[in-house]
Amino acid sequence: AQARIPMEVRTRLESLSQIQDKYEEMQQGFFAEAEQLERTYQPLFEKEHERRAQLLKTGKIKAGTPRITPIPDFWKHVMMAHPTIRQLLNNRDIKVLDYLKDVRVTLLDNNVKGFKLFFVFNENPYMNDPILVKEYVMQDKISMGQNILKQIKSDPEKVSWNPMKDPALMTVRRKYKNGTETRDVTVGQSFFNLFTPLELEPLPPGTELSSREIETRRMIEREIQFDLDVGFIFKDEIIPRASKYYELSRRQETAPGLPAPPASS
Repeated sequence: AQARIPMEVRTRLESLSQIQDKYEEMQQGFFAEAEQLERTYQPLFEKEHERRAQLLKTGKIKAGTPRITPIPDFWKHVMMAHPTIRQLLNNRDIKVLDYLKDVRVTLLDNNVKGFKLFFVFNENPYMNDPILVKEYVMQDKISMGQNILKQIKSDPEKVSWNPMKDPALMTVRRKYKNGTETRDVTVGQSFFNLFTPLELEPLPPGTELSSREIETRRMIEREIQFDLDVGFIFKDEIIPRASKYYELSRRQETAPGLPAPPASS
């Protein structure tokens, strides 16, 4: 039988719960105002991002300014300098990133909470899609000071790779003692796996799952949360501080082990 909580303890818990409820109510107001402030500044941020994109493409911010050499592989170096993103990249990913010319973020419409990431590519021999879009839709409320994910979308839903150009595909060669050899194509880790978002179907009330099914759902939940974490890394760290990460990448070529720039506050 479940142990009864003493009256004195219940009274304390109720008092603490009232304080917690009041705190969370104020926190909801804080995040609502913070979101509106972010929407006010986002067009200004996007203007600077556009100036940066023009500099990377043409070597000039505007007519009459000094010209520098364009930096075609800027975003590849930026992503390789971030410790979390670097771990997602395989050697084939890096070759694709040679053609990545811009990464941008926009907030969703006023009545929807969330953001979109745009990965813009030059024409290349790997994929047919010039732009890959990730959309993160959040619930209106927060929980324990954290945003709650509602849905992750990708556009296109599946990247159109040219034959055998998908960087997630690996050819595994197996040699046998009798001299024969086989080659199997398998799917491995790739940054671009993030553009095939996972979905977790809601379960009807009373559904009973096996231990294997429970573990599978937990694994999918972890991968979805990691996808969201990566989205916020691009939104809050990589895009606003791209120049710092590029500088770090170039410095690491001569002095490996330099720490990443601090995250934006």
